[in-house]
Order: sequence, then structure tokens, then C-alpha cells
Amino acid sequence: MVSRQKRIIWILNHTTLMEWEVPLLIENGYEVFVPKILPAGPNGRTAKVTAEYDKYLTIEKTELEHLNTINFYEKPIEYQTADILNRNFANCISAYIFPGLYYLLNSYNGKIFMRAFGHAGTMDYEKATSTVPNDDLVLQNNLGLKKRMFQMVSKMINRLLNPAGIVHHNRIMDEMFRRRNDIFLAAAYQEILDNENAFLKKRGLFMPLAIPPSIAHLSDKWSGGDNRILFICPNIFQINYYKEIYESFKKHLGMFPHCIAGRQDISGAKKETDWSDNNILGYVSRVELNKLLCTCSCMFYHSQEPRHLHYHPLEAISAGMPLIFMSGGLLEKLGGANQPGLCRNYQEAKEKISSIINGNMSLIHEIKIQQKRILDCFRPEFCESVWKKEFFPISAKVS
Repeated sequence: MVSRQKRIIWILNHTTLMEWEVPLLIENGYEVFVPKILPAGPNGRTAKVTAEYDKYLTIEKTELEHLNTINFYEKPIEYQTADILNRNFANCISAYIFPGLYYLLNSYNGKIFMRAFGHAGTMDYEKATSTVPNDDLVLQNNLGLKKRMFQMVSKMINRLLNPAGIVHHNRIMDEMFRRRNDIFLAAAYQEILDNENAFLKKRGLFMPLAIPPSIAHLSDKWSGGDNRILFICPNIFQINYYKEIYESFKKHLGMFPHCIAGRQDISGAKKETDWSDNNILGYVSRVELNKLLCTCSCMFYHSQEPRHLHYHPLEAISAGMPLIFMSGGLLEKLGGANQPGLCRNYQEAKEKISSIINGNMSLIHEIKIQQKRILDCFRPEFCESVWKKEFFPISAKVS
């Protein structure tokens, strides 16, 4: 049986992340528990449930069975669950979503690595806690008197003296201050940490994302033949943020042949019924997506977010598919301003896409060669070396 320090609760469930992060941990001697209940709504859109890692766990069978019934994303953690977690697990890698993370801070005593993949615009992770309504945070009744008193004292110190440099005062930040010696903002990109206020920046940890096997195996499989642009945009008629992205794409580039992939039917969000666009494919299987990545003329990536990046442009680059993307985002930072696929406005994007569809092999070749540089920060060997330097020593340290 391994030590408590070598056990990790991995409350993420993101399908692509699970392909690399959990196997990496297991290969390095960790045991990993993955929740069996997914969050509702957008947070569960790209997630999956699997029991394949349970076979590595050496905790009591009845305790594992109990943990497999728990919703770690949306419900308070009861005493029995907290007891099992605290006796068996010294570390937790958790999604930075609420109310789940708040309940974890309340009840779990181990080290918590709060996974950060970047917010839109200038939003930082401390400020994001102020957007969570207090009504969503159920006060837990299973806390002992001593802990409740300590929380009250911590809250007073935080609000009155502010010794930690906290800017946004709320119930979540009170809990983070109380747990300040055990929490880490585990950022996928260094740019995330650079954007934080003092409290979370001081507790920042760089834990980069790696290209998982499902993407890596596409290497240079693109051959073209389908003159459509591949565009990824989920939940167009359920979430206004994505609807605006869709409308912008249609306005500026909709004159080209195109297809739009991405799940359009998440639970917990109202869906419009009075729409029709035959270019929207909706959810496509891994096999279908791979075919599109290898045959469509190019991919267009809209995002100009400086601290967030989706996986699908990395899939395109890995496949050798020409990627046309807008300037100002993380892709430009990673690949450089001289990337031939980079566009400073939609007119430039229109011209490059037209040139690709018309068979400009010189441009296609130049894009394919230069964009590979973007993948350097996502290569498994690089990411593993950083995790071994940054994460492994902290997780192995006895609290």
C-alpha cells in the first residue's frame, strides 16, 4: 500500500486532460481517484466518467465505493466523505469551478492544486471568485466548532488587516486565506500567473498541458481534398458567448464553404428551436473529427484571448492542417508574430483562406512548417520535465 502522499484526488474529468495527466501520475508511482459524477452544464461538456484508474487504488473497497457515489462539483462534502479523503489522500488536483472548490476548501485538509486554464479578457482567478453568488455556496453544517471559530477569526483578519494582499473580499477568498499554506494556483500557462494579484500569484505553480495520445497520433496526417473551413463552436444557441463567436464567423468568413463542429446540446441551458444552418454538424465522434482534421482545407481559430487556448487548434497543427488564426491571443505569444497563419484582421484571414482553398501550395507549406513551433510548449517530454520540477516535490512533501 502506497503512502498517503502518493495518492491524488483528481477532480477534473476533462477527457483530453485525463489522457495524459492521470497516466503520468500513475507512471510516477501515484494512485489517482477520478470522480464518477460529472458537473452539470458547460463544465461537463468535455468531460467523461471512467473507472479504469480505480484498479490502481489501494484504499479500502468500501471507501472507494462510497467515493464513487459523490458529486464533488456541486454538493457540500459530508463528514464521512471528508474523513475518507483526509485519511487516504494528501493531494488534490481540482478544477477551479464553484461551488465544488469552495466545499473542498471547507472540508479537505490536504494540499489543493487549483487547476487554471485561463479566463476571458482581463479576468483573473481571484476576481472570478467575486462572480460566484453567495446563494450558490451552501454553508456546511458538518464542520466542527473549532474549525468554524478558526474560519471566523480568519475572516476578520482577512477583512480588517488584509495581510495577504487579497483584493476581492468574499466567502471564497476567506476560505483560501484560511487554507493559504496548502493551496496552489496550478496554471497551464505562465501568462495566467503573470495576470494574478499578489495572493494567488505568490501561490502560483506552472503545470503545463501536454498533447495527449489522441492528438499526437494525428501527426502530419493532413492531406486536404475537402475545400471546407473547419470551425469549432459549441452551444451556439444555448450560450450567448458562443452565439456571438458564431455570428462573427458567419459575418466575416461565412461566404466560404465551411463546417462547424461542437456539441450543441448541454443540459441545464435553454436551446433555441427557430434556427437552421446545415453547416452545423454538432457533436462529432473522435473518428469523424480526425477525418475532418485530415481533409478540410484549413481550420480557422477565432480566439484572441491572451491567457486561454482550446485544444482544437493544437489538433490541427499536429495533423499538419493549415491553421488560420487571429492575432493578439495566446497562439501568437507561443508561436511568434511572424507566423504565416496569423491574421491581424478578418480581411487578412479572408485573403489567406481564399488562397489556401485555391491551392496556394507555397502558403500551405509555409504555414505547416512554421506553426509546428507552437507545439513545443505542449510536447509531453517538456511538460513532464516541468511537472517533475514544480509539482512532484510539493506533492511529496509531508504537510
